[in-house]
Amino acid sequence: MNPVFGIAIKDIKVFLREKGSLFWTIVFPILILFLYSAIFGREVPFVANIAIVDMDNTQLTNNIIYGLNQTEVLQVKMFQDNTSALEALKNGEINSVLTFPEGFSENLTHGTTYIVLSVDETNPDVADIIHSVIQGFFSKFASNPVTIKEGVSISREKLGYKEFLLPGILTYPFLFSSMVAATSAIVYERELGTLKRIRVSPAHPLSVLWGKTLATMAQTAISLFLISTLAFSLLNPKVNWNLPLLIPIMVLGSINGISIGLLISCIARSPSEASNAAVTIGVFLQFFIGMYFPVEFLPEYLQTASNVIPMTYAAKAMRDIMLRNAGFDKIFPTMIILTISAVIIYITGIFLYRRWVTKE
Repeated sequence: MNPVFGIAIKDIKVFLREKGSLFWTIVFPILILFLYSAIFGREVPFVANIAIVDMDNTQLTNNIIYGLNQTEVLQVKMFQDNTSALEALKNGEINSVLTFPEGFSENLTHGTTYIVLSVDETNPDVADIIHSVIQGFFSKFASNPVTIKEGVSISREKLGYKEFLLPGILTYPFLFSSMVAATSAIVYERELGTLKRIRVSPAHPLSVLWGKTLATMAQTAISLFLISTLAFSLLNPKVNWNLPLLIPIMVLGSINGISIGLLISCIARSPSEASNAAVTIGVFLQFFIGMYFPVEFLPEYLQTASNVIPMTYAAKAMRDIMLRNAGFDKIFPTMIILTISAVIIYITGIFLYRRWVTKE
């Protein structure tokens, strides 16, 4: 047989025997197809939570509120006063606040009535959707125009997509500089046979794990520094660089990424399977953690899946810090969640790693 064909046939047989690699090569595109269809194939791609404060409390405003709730784009939540509604808006619990002032119905007949609309401008896409829906809805009052007054803004300046995107992009290193790099670094030692040599040396096998963890954290820190520096110098985004709060979130996000990478490297049956799985999972998770678009754009069942991914909380915390000027009291619960998840996943990885080393 021609050597060229012989080598080709041998490699094809190896590929077909590695079921893990076969899975990520063939099944992953199908998963992406279903994911994109679920996210972008819906007739109503997003439902915004809008708080309504009805200070007029008449039959007309009740009918208008009912109509807004039937748009399928807005989900109405009633509030008794503007203070509590605006506080919910500031905390990210709702997307906008619509206020009907006292005398709205009576003034409508004179064509001098108005509503007050406050929108979460930290998410430009959602803000545009809400503005469009509200303006379209009240444009039906052609004979008696309703003026839409801009309410309280929760951001210092009007933000664009680059401001929304930057905190999400800062989670990119958690997936690829942390998770994928940790997976590759550990399985690479298996391929070289380093662990076998360490077992007969005075060094403890966990020394490799600690060293790989520190190296990967340093690699992630370099990636974060470069991304932040380039974004600051080239884009000049209008964000809050609160480093005392951002750095702990970045460290915890990196540790979570490394921990997941450790699990992948220990579960996979071969180095190629581990590398393929890590890269594929990293690409897949980008769409779940709110890196490019809000998690709320996902269908509800995918939002539930997103809530178990540590990087989702890291992305949200960094957006709250950089866009909402959130303080320590708002970020501390997220720090606790990230710490607990990192401890649980990393300890699980250590047990799997020790069992893996024993088998080597």
